[in-house]
Amino acid sequence: MSFPRGNILRDTTPTPVDGHPGRFSVDVGEAWRIFYAFGGMTMACALRAAEAALDRPDLRLISAEATFCQPIPVGPCAIEVEVLRSGRGGAQCHVRMWSTDDPTGLRGSDLVVTVVFGRTRPEWWSFDGVVFPGDVLDPELSRGREASDRPNPFEDIPYHHQTDFRIGTEVDPWGQEGPGEPRTFSWFRFLEAPLLDDGRWEPATLAVPGDILGPAVGVGRGRPDEFFMVLSLQISLQLLEPMTGKWLGQHTRSHHAGDGYAFGTAELWSDDRRLVGFATQSAMLRQIEAGA
Repeated sequence: MSFPRGNILRDTTPTPVDGHPGRFSVDVGEAWRIFYAFGGMTMACALRAAEAALDRPDLRLISAEATFCQPIPVGPCAIEVEVLRSGRGGAQCHVRMWSTDDPTGLRGSDLVVTVVFGRTRPEWWSFDGVVFPGDVLDPELSRGREASDRPNPFEDIPYHHQTDFRIGTEVDPWGQEGPGEPRTFSWFRFLEAPLLDDGRWEPATLAVPGDILGPAVGVGRGRPDEFFMVLSLQISLQLLEPMTGKWLGQHTRSHHAGDGYAFGTAELWSDDRRLVGFATQSAMLRQIEAGA
């Protein structure tokens, strides 16, 4: 690689901008590029800025809704956080992120995120309405991205050098001949894990594996000779439990694709089979050439 190894915890850490309360700068490195900066990574930057601006360690990240107004290129960015409310049991923030060389300049809106924080109340009961799928292999037995032998314009992009991604079922999202059930299960890990001092993943970084609609759309389409970009329009992320461990499972389903758009959900599972998060995603589809 001709660029430094990415570290998601370091690379999403916001730097306060002197003289501008609530404003931060962040440098999205080349390591996180697909064609532009990966959408889940920019969302993680926005969430970490909200955590820093709110500065309430007694509250945890509950949910976030991101609207991607236009793609963000790798490079310097500014983030502005407005704390809408900071109460005893919860808080809400509004975040804007934009590409700029001058974080003190006019505010932009390349990415807009609303964020909800809440107090943990362990005395309440809990349940999960879904179960871990029964056809999933353990991460060590699952095949990686390199198992597909077809040409792929996404094969050697920088982002894929920062993560490990393995297909946990028998369905190959890149080699499916003919339409199949638009569902996939994949195992995901950062090569540099975003671990906090207590062993949890930094919650904001779950936005990265939450951005995972493409493989399920590929299975539903069933055309291994066709390539397309999945350009996120909105991602909604719900964080249910702390994420610990090495691998995170992505159980993804595309509920509909048509007219150039795709819609779907992703259950996020820890490797000890706990449901730690849930995401919904809408995206625009753009066809590309194999040699692009």
